[in-house]
Amino acid sequence: MDSYYRPTVAEISLDAIERNVKAFRDRLSPGTKLLASVKANAYGHGAAETARSAVAAGADYLGVAFLDEALQLRKAGVTAPVLVLGYTPPEGFELARRHGITLTVYRHEQLDAIEGMAANGPKLKVHVKIDTGMGRLGVLPGPDAERFLERVCAMDRIDAEGMFTHYAKADETDKSHSLMQAERFRSVVDYVRRHSLPLSIIHAGNTAAGIDLPEHAGQMLRLGIGMYGLYPSAEVRKDRIALEPALTLKTRVVHAKTVQAGESISYGGRYVASRAESVGTIPVGYADGFSRMLSGKAEALLRGRKVPVLGTICMDQCMIGLDGVELGGASPVEPGEEVVLIGRQGDEAITAEDVAAKLGTINYEVTCMIAARVPRVYLKDGETVAVSNPIISC
Repeated sequence: MDSYYRPTVAEISLDAIERNVKAFRDRLSPGTKLLASVKANAYGHGAAETARSAVAAGADYLGVAFLDEALQLRKAGVTAPVLVLGYTPPEGFELARRHGITLTVYRHEQLDAIEGMAANGPKLKVHVKIDTGMGRLGVLPGPDAERFLERVCAMDRIDAEGMFTHYAKADETDKSHSLMQAERFRSVVDYVRRHSLPLSIIHAGNTAAGIDLPEHAGQMLRLGIGMYGLYPSAEVRKDRIALEPALTLKTRVVHAKTVQAGESISYGGRYVASRAESVGTIPVGYADGFSRMLSGKAEALLRGRKVPVLGTICMDQCMIGLDGVELGGASPVEPGEEVVLIGRQGDEAITAEDVAAKLGTINYEVTCMIAARVPRVYLKDGETVAVSNPIISC
Protein backbone atom coordinates (compact mmCIF):
# COMPACT_ATOMS: atom_id res chain seq x y z
CA MET A 1 0.00 0.00 0.00
CA ASP A 2 1.38 3.40 -0.98
CA SER A 3 1.64 6.21 1.55
CA TYR A 4 0.93 9.91 1.28
CA TYR A 5 2.04 12.97 3.21
CA ARG A 6 -0.50 15.63 2.32
CA PRO A 7 -4.06 16.07 3.56
CA THR A 8 -5.57 16.47 0.08
CA VAL A 9 -6.94 13.13 -1.15
CA ALA A 10 -9.61 11.65 -3.37
CA GLU A 11 -11.46 8.99 -1.41
CA ILE A 12 -12.99 6.29 -3.60
CA SER A 13 -15.74 4.05 -2.29
CA LEU A 14 -15.23 0.64 -3.87
CA ASP A 15 -18.54 -0.39 -2.35
CA ALA A 16 -20.27 2.35 -4.35
CA ILE A 17 -18.56 1.25 -7.55
CA GLU A 18 -19.62 -2.34 -7.01
CA ARG A 19 -23.20 -1.34 -6.19
CA ASN A 20 -23.40 0.82 -9.32
CA VAL A 21 -22.10 -2.00 -11.51
CA LYS A 22 -24.60 -4.41 -10.00
CA ALA A 23 -27.43 -1.90 -10.48
CA PHE A 24 -26.75 -1.85 -14.22
CA ARG A 25 -26.06 -5.57 -14.34
CA ASP A 26 -29.50 -6.21 -12.85
CA ARG A 27 -31.10 -4.26 -15.71
CA LEU A 28 -29.51 -6.37 -18.43
CA SER A 29 -31.25 -9.26 -20.08
CA PRO A 30 -29.76 -12.72 -19.47
CA GLY A 31 -26.62 -13.32 -21.50
CA THR A 32 -25.84 -9.64 -22.04
CA LYS A 33 -22.27 -8.76 -21.13
CA LEU A 34 -21.05 -5.65 -19.33
CA LEU A 35 -17.89 -3.71 -20.16
CA ALA A 36 -16.58 -1.41 -17.44
CA SER A 37 -14.90 1.65 -18.93
CA VAL A 38 -11.77 2.49 -16.92
CA LYS A 39 -10.17 4.82 -19.45
CA ALA A 40 -8.67 8.13 -18.32
CA ASN A 41 -7.56 6.58 -15.03
CA ALA A 42 -11.13 5.36 -14.50
CA TYR A 43 -12.52 8.85 -15.01
CA GLY A 44 -10.14 10.05 -12.31
CA HIS A 45 -10.99 7.30 -9.83
CA GLY A 46 -7.91 5.12 -10.43
CA ALA A 47 -7.84 2.43 -13.11
CA ALA A 48 -6.44 -0.67 -11.41
CA GLU A 49 -8.51 -0.66 -8.21
CA THR A 50 -11.65 0.35 -10.08
CA ALA A 51 -11.10 -2.43 -12.60
CA ARG A 52 -10.75 -5.03 -9.87
CA SER A 53 -13.93 -3.89 -8.16
CA ALA A 54 -15.86 -3.78 -11.42
CA VAL A 55 -14.84 -7.33 -12.28
CA ALA A 56 -15.72 -8.48 -8.77
CA ALA A 57 -19.17 -6.93 -9.26
CA GLY A 58 -19.77 -8.79 -12.52
CA ALA A 59 -18.07 -6.88 -15.34
CA ASP A 60 -17.07 -9.20 -18.19
CA TYR A 61 -14.81 -6.80 -20.05
CA LEU A 62 -12.80 -3.64 -19.38
CA GLY A 63 -12.53 -0.70 -21.76
CA VAL A 64 -9.65 1.75 -22.18
CA ALA A 65 -8.84 4.55 -24.63
CA PHE A 66 -5.40 3.45 -25.85
CA LEU A 67 -2.88 0.64 -25.56
CA ASP A 68 -0.81 2.21 -22.78
CA GLU A 69 -3.85 2.15 -20.49
CA ALA A 70 -4.40 -1.52 -21.27
CA LEU A 71 -0.77 -2.34 -20.52
CA GLN A 72 -1.06 -0.45 -17.24
CA LEU A 73 -3.86 -2.82 -16.22
CA ARG A 74 -1.83 -5.87 -17.19
CA LYS A 75 1.17 -4.54 -15.24
CA ALA A 76 -1.13 -4.17 -12.21
CA GLY A 77 -2.08 -7.83 -12.49
CA VAL A 78 -5.53 -7.33 -14.01
CA THR A 79 -6.19 -10.33 -16.25
CA ALA A 80 -9.77 -9.63 -17.41
CA PRO A 81 -10.40 -9.04 -21.12
CA VAL A 82 -9.54 -5.46 -22.15
CA LEU A 83 -10.79 -3.64 -25.24
CA VAL A 84 -8.85 -0.64 -26.55
CA LEU A 85 -11.67 1.60 -27.77
CA GLY A 86 -9.51 4.05 -29.70
CA TYR A 87 -6.62 4.05 -32.15
CA THR A 88 -3.60 1.79 -31.73
CA PRO A 89 -0.49 2.40 -33.89
CA PRO A 90 0.71 -0.66 -35.83
CA GLU A 91 3.90 -0.88 -33.77
CA GLY A 92 1.70 -1.79 -30.81
CA PHE A 93 -0.11 -4.69 -32.45
CA GLU A 94 2.39 -7.38 -31.46
CA LEU A 95 2.46 -6.12 -27.87
CA ALA A 96 -1.33 -6.24 -27.75
CA ARG A 97 -1.34 -9.79 -29.06
CA ARG A 98 1.29 -10.86 -26.53
CA HIS A 99 -0.73 -9.47 -23.61
CA GLY A 100 -4.13 -10.68 -24.79
CA ILE A 101 -5.48 -7.17 -25.41
CA THR A 102 -8.36 -6.65 -27.85
CA LEU A 103 -7.96 -3.84 -30.39
CA THR A 104 -10.43 -1.71 -32.35
CA VAL A 105 -10.00 -1.70 -36.13
CA TYR A 106 -11.70 0.44 -38.78
CA ARG A 107 -9.14 1.08 -41.56
CA HIS A 108 -7.64 -1.22 -44.19
CA GLU A 109 -4.17 0.07 -43.34
CA GLN A 110 -4.59 -1.51 -39.91
CA LEU A 111 -5.45 -4.82 -41.53
CA ASP A 112 -2.44 -4.54 -43.84
CA ALA A 113 -0.19 -4.18 -40.80
CA ILE A 114 -1.81 -7.16 -39.09
CA GLU A 115 -1.24 -9.28 -42.20
CA GLY A 116 2.45 -8.48 -41.86
CA MET A 117 2.64 -9.88 -38.33
CA ALA A 118 4.39 -13.16 -37.64
CA ALA A 119 2.16 -16.17 -38.23
CA ASN A 120 3.24 -17.94 -35.07
CA GLY A 121 1.57 -17.08 -31.79
CA PRO A 122 -2.05 -16.43 -30.87
CA LYS A 123 -4.44 -14.52 -33.07
CA LEU A 124 -4.98 -10.82 -32.45
CA LYS A 125 -8.48 -10.28 -31.09
CA VAL A 126 -10.29 -7.31 -32.64
CA HIS A 127 -13.61 -5.46 -32.60
CA VAL A 128 -14.69 -3.54 -35.70
CA LYS A 129 -15.88 0.04 -35.12
CA ILE A 130 -18.85 1.27 -37.18
CA ASP A 131 -19.49 5.02 -37.44
CA THR A 132 -23.27 5.36 -37.47
CA GLY A 133 -23.42 9.05 -36.61
CA MET A 134 -20.80 9.97 -34.03
CA GLY A 135 -18.45 11.19 -36.76
CA ARG A 136 -15.35 10.17 -34.85
CA LEU A 137 -13.85 6.74 -35.61
CA GLY A 138 -15.25 3.88 -37.61
CA VAL A 139 -16.04 2.49 -41.01
CA LEU A 140 -19.28 3.76 -42.57
CA PRO A 141 -22.33 1.49 -42.89
CA GLY A 142 -23.06 0.07 -46.33
CA PRO A 143 -20.56 -1.32 -48.85
CA ASP A 144 -17.53 0.06 -46.98
CA ALA A 145 -18.46 -1.76 -43.78
CA GLU A 146 -19.43 -4.93 -45.64
CA ARG A 147 -16.11 -5.17 -47.49
CA PHE A 148 -14.18 -4.39 -44.33
CA LEU A 149 -16.02 -6.98 -42.24
CA GLU A 150 -15.56 -9.66 -44.90
CA ARG A 151 -11.83 -8.99 -44.97
CA VAL A 152 -11.48 -8.97 -41.18
CA CYS A 153 -13.32 -12.26 -40.78
CA ALA A 154 -11.24 -13.92 -43.51
CA MET A 155 -7.85 -13.04 -42.02
CA ASP A 156 -6.02 -15.93 -40.38
CA ARG A 157 -4.09 -13.70 -37.95
CA ILE A 158 -7.27 -12.18 -36.52
CA ASP A 159 -9.86 -13.40 -34.05
CA ALA A 160 -12.84 -11.28 -35.11
CA GLU A 161 -14.69 -11.21 -31.81
CA GLY A 162 -16.89 -8.14 -32.01
CA MET A 163 -18.36 -5.09 -33.68
CA PHE A 164 -19.62 -1.87 -32.11
CA THR A 165 -20.88 1.66 -32.56
CA HIS A 166 -21.29 4.62 -30.21
CA TYR A 167 -24.36 6.80 -29.66
CA ALA A 168 -23.70 10.55 -29.84
CA LYS A 169 -26.93 11.81 -28.26
CA ALA A 170 -28.25 9.01 -26.07
CA ASP A 171 -28.09 11.33 -23.06
CA GLU A 172 -30.58 13.77 -24.60
CA THR A 173 -34.35 13.71 -24.14
CA ASP A 174 -34.88 13.62 -27.90
CA LYS A 175 -33.87 10.10 -28.94
CA SER A 176 -34.40 10.54 -32.69
CA HIS A 177 -30.68 10.71 -33.48
CA SER A 178 -29.96 7.65 -31.35
CA LEU A 179 -32.77 5.71 -33.00
CA MET A 180 -31.39 6.70 -36.40
CA GLN A 181 -27.98 5.42 -35.35
CA ALA A 182 -29.54 2.21 -34.05
CA GLU A 183 -31.25 1.67 -37.40
CA ARG A 184 -28.00 2.23 -39.30
CA PHE A 185 -26.21 -0.19 -37.01
CA ARG A 186 -29.01 -2.73 -37.41
CA SER A 187 -28.43 -2.72 -41.16
CA VAL A 188 -24.81 -3.75 -40.58
CA VAL A 189 -25.82 -6.33 -37.97
CA ASP A 190 -28.31 -7.80 -40.46
CA TYR A 191 -25.50 -8.17 -43.00
CA VAL A 192 -23.35 -9.93 -40.41
CA ARG A 193 -26.18 -12.33 -39.60
CA ARG A 194 -27.08 -13.04 -43.24
CA HIS A 195 -23.48 -13.87 -44.08
CA SER A 196 -22.81 -15.80 -40.86
CA LEU A 197 -19.80 -13.68 -39.95
CA PRO A 198 -18.35 -14.98 -36.66
CA LEU A 199 -18.78 -11.88 -34.48
CA SER A 200 -19.86 -13.00 -31.02
CA ILE A 201 -20.12 -9.61 -29.24
CA ILE A 202 -22.07 -6.89 -31.05
CA HIS A 203 -22.49 -3.84 -28.84
CA ALA A 204 -23.73 -0.26 -28.94
CA GLY A 205 -24.94 0.89 -25.52
CA ASN A 206 -23.21 3.40 -23.30
CA THR A 207 -24.39 4.47 -19.83
CA ALA A 208 -27.14 6.70 -21.24
CA ALA A 209 -28.43 3.96 -23.51
CA GLY A 210 -28.27 1.53 -20.62
CA ILE A 211 -30.67 3.80 -18.74
CA ASP A 212 -32.98 5.06 -21.48
CA LEU A 213 -32.50 2.68 -24.43
CA PRO A 214 -31.56 -0.74 -23.03
CA GLU A 215 -33.23 -2.45 -25.99
CA HIS A 216 -30.60 -0.83 -28.25
CA ALA A 217 -27.55 -1.70 -26.15
CA GLY A 218 -26.71 -4.89 -28.02
CA GLN A 219 -24.93 -7.90 -26.57
CA MET A 220 -22.71 -5.85 -24.25
CA LEU A 221 -23.33 -2.63 -22.31
CA ARG A 222 -20.33 -0.31 -22.11
CA LEU A 223 -20.69 1.25 -18.67
CA GLY A 224 -18.78 4.48 -18.18
CA ILE A 225 -19.86 7.44 -16.07
CA GLY A 226 -22.66 5.50 -14.40
CA MET A 227 -20.20 3.12 -12.79
CA TYR A 228 -18.86 6.06 -10.80
CA GLY A 229 -22.33 7.00 -9.56
CA LEU A 230 -22.78 9.93 -11.93
CA TYR A 231 -25.52 10.38 -14.51
CA PRO A 232 -24.47 11.24 -18.09
CA SER A 233 -26.77 14.26 -18.18
CA ALA A 234 -29.74 15.85 -16.47
CA GLU A 235 -31.94 14.59 -19.31
CA VAL A 236 -31.71 10.84 -18.72
CA ARG A 237 -34.38 9.06 -16.70
CA LYS A 238 -32.75 9.10 -13.27
CA ASP A 239 -35.85 7.50 -11.78
CA ARG A 240 -34.98 4.27 -13.58
CA ILE A 241 -31.79 3.58 -11.65
CA ALA A 242 -30.34 4.80 -8.34
CA LEU A 243 -26.63 5.60 -8.45
CA GLU A 244 -24.16 6.38 -5.68
CA PRO A 245 -21.25 8.78 -6.31
CA ALA A 246 -18.00 7.00 -5.53
CA LEU A 247 -15.59 9.94 -5.20
CA THR A 248 -15.04 12.47 -2.44
CA LEU A 249 -12.37 15.15 -2.86
CA LYS A 250 -11.28 16.39 0.53
CA THR A 251 -8.51 18.22 2.31
CA ARG A 252 -7.87 19.92 5.67
CA VAL A 253 -7.33 23.43 6.94
CA VAL A 254 -3.59 24.07 7.33
CA HIS A 255 -3.72 27.70 8.48
CA ALA A 256 -6.36 30.02 9.95
CA LYS A 257 -6.10 33.74 10.62
CA THR A 258 -8.02 37.01 10.81
CA VAL A 259 -7.54 39.60 8.08
CA GLN A 260 -8.54 43.23 8.53
CA ALA A 261 -10.80 45.34 6.35
CA GLY A 262 -9.01 46.44 3.20
CA GLU A 263 -6.57 43.52 3.11
CA SER A 264 -6.51 41.45 -0.09
CA ILE A 265 -6.38 37.70 -0.55
CA SER A 266 -4.29 35.76 -3.11
CA TYR A 267 -2.76 36.68 -6.47
CA GLY A 268 -4.00 39.86 -8.07
CA GLY A 269 -5.74 41.01 -4.90
CA ARG A 270 -9.11 40.34 -6.50
CA TYR A 271 -10.75 39.64 -3.16
CA VAL A 272 -10.56 42.48 -0.63
CA ALA A 273 -11.97 42.07 2.87
CA SER A 274 -14.77 44.54 3.57
CA ARG A 275 -14.40 43.97 7.33
CA ALA A 276 -12.38 41.84 9.70
CA GLU A 277 -12.75 38.27 8.45
CA SER A 278 -11.59 34.79 9.43
CA VAL A 279 -9.75 33.11 6.56
CA GLY A 280 -8.42 29.58 6.23
CA THR A 281 -5.85 28.13 3.86
CA ILE A 282 -6.29 24.68 2.32
CA PRO A 283 -3.55 22.83 0.39
CA VAL A 284 -5.34 22.27 -2.91
CA GLY A 285 -5.02 24.23 -6.13
CA TYR A 286 -5.31 24.15 -9.87
CA ALA A 287 -2.38 21.73 -10.20
CA ASP A 288 -4.58 19.25 -8.34
CA GLY A 289 -7.48 19.76 -10.74
CA PHE A 290 -9.28 22.38 -8.63
CA SER A 291 -9.45 24.73 -11.59
CA ARG A 292 -8.33 28.35 -11.43
CA MET A 293 -11.52 29.08 -13.38
CA LEU A 294 -13.41 28.35 -10.15
CA SER A 295 -11.89 31.47 -8.56
CA GLY A 296 -14.68 33.60 -7.16
CA LYS A 297 -17.22 30.82 -7.78
CA ALA A 298 -16.26 27.74 -5.80
CA GLU A 299 -17.52 26.64 -2.42
CA ALA A 300 -16.28 24.09 0.09
CA LEU A 301 -17.85 22.24 3.00
CA LEU A 302 -16.58 22.86 6.52
CA ARG A 303 -18.38 21.71 9.65
CA GLY A 304 -21.26 20.64 7.43
CA ARG A 305 -21.79 24.11 5.95
CA LYS A 306 -20.88 25.70 2.64
CA VAL A 307 -18.14 28.31 2.79
CA PRO A 308 -16.78 30.44 -0.09
CA VAL A 309 -13.40 30.05 -1.75
CA LEU A 310 -11.85 33.52 -1.54
CA GLY A 311 -9.72 35.14 -4.22
CA THR A 312 -7.71 33.49 -6.95
CA ILE A 313 -7.06 29.76 -6.67
CA CYS A 314 -3.28 29.20 -6.61
CA MET A 315 -1.35 26.29 -8.07
CA ASP A 316 -1.15 24.36 -4.80
CA GLN A 317 -3.34 26.24 -2.32
CA CYS A 318 -6.41 28.40 -1.96
CA MET A 319 -8.23 30.28 0.76
CA ILE A 320 -11.71 29.87 2.22
CA GLY A 321 -13.92 32.11 4.33
CA LEU A 322 -14.49 30.85 7.86
CA ASP A 323 -16.97 33.39 9.21
CA GLY A 324 -20.00 31.33 8.26
CA VAL A 325 -18.99 28.46 10.55
CA GLU A 326 -17.71 30.58 13.44
CA LEU A 327 -20.96 32.46 14.08
CA GLY A 328 -23.12 32.08 17.16
CA GLY A 329 -20.31 31.44 19.57
CA ALA A 330 -18.85 28.49 17.65
CA SER A 331 -15.21 27.75 18.38
CA PRO A 332 -12.62 29.15 15.98
CA VAL A 333 -11.62 26.88 13.11
CA GLU A 334 -8.34 25.11 13.80
CA PRO A 335 -5.78 23.58 11.44
CA GLY A 336 -6.60 19.94 10.81
CA GLU A 337 -10.36 20.37 10.35
CA GLU A 338 -11.75 18.52 7.33
CA VAL A 339 -12.83 20.40 4.20
CA VAL A 340 -14.80 18.72 1.40
CA LEU A 341 -14.61 20.07 -2.15
CA ILE A 342 -16.62 17.34 -3.88
CA GLY A 343 -18.83 15.06 -1.85
CA ARG A 344 -20.96 15.10 1.27
CA GLN A 345 -20.30 16.42 4.75
CA GLY A 346 -23.12 16.25 7.25
CA ASP A 347 -26.38 17.24 5.58
CA GLU A 348 -24.72 19.26 2.83
CA ALA A 349 -23.18 18.14 -0.45
CA ILE A 350 -21.21 19.60 -3.33
CA THR A 351 -21.60 17.39 -6.38
CA ALA A 352 -19.47 17.00 -9.48
CA GLU A 353 -22.44 18.50 -11.30
CA ASP A 354 -22.31 21.58 -9.06
CA VAL A 355 -18.65 22.11 -9.90
CA ALA A 356 -19.28 21.43 -13.60
CA ALA A 357 -22.02 24.06 -13.71
CA LYS A 358 -19.61 26.69 -12.35
CA LEU A 359 -17.05 25.72 -14.99
CA GLY A 360 -19.50 25.46 -17.89
CA THR A 361 -18.60 21.82 -18.48
CA ILE A 362 -19.79 18.30 -17.60
CA ASN A 363 -19.32 16.05 -14.60
CA TYR A 364 -17.03 13.73 -16.61
CA GLU A 365 -14.42 16.47 -16.92
CA VAL A 366 -14.60 17.40 -13.26
CA THR A 367 -13.50 13.96 -12.02
CA CYS A 368 -11.06 13.45 -14.90
CA MET A 369 -9.34 16.74 -13.99
CA ILE A 370 -8.27 15.49 -10.56
CA ALA A 371 -4.52 15.22 -10.97
CA ALA A 372 -2.41 12.12 -10.46
CA ARG A 373 -0.56 13.90 -7.65
CA VAL A 374 -3.72 13.69 -5.53
CA PRO A 375 -3.52 10.35 -3.69
CA ARG A 376 -6.45 8.00 -4.24
CA VAL A 377 -7.56 6.38 -1.00
CA TYR A 378 -9.77 3.34 -1.53
CA LEU A 379 -12.41 2.46 1.03
CA LYS A 380 -14.37 -0.72 1.57
CA ASP A 381 -16.85 -1.02 4.43
CA GLY A 382 -15.57 2.38 5.56
CA GLU A 383 -11.99 1.15 5.96
CA THR A 384 -8.94 2.00 3.85
CA VAL A 385 -7.96 -1.03 1.78
CA ALA A 386 -5.54 0.56 -0.71
CA VAL A 387 -3.79 3.82 -1.50
CA SER A 388 -2.45 4.93 -4.87
CA ASN A 389 0.14 7.70 -4.84
CA PRO A 390 2.27 7.53 -8.01
CA ILE A 391 4.51 10.37 -6.85
CA ILE A 392 6.30 8.21 -4.29
CA SER A 393 5.39 4.66 -5.35
CA CYS A 394 8.18 2.63 -6.88
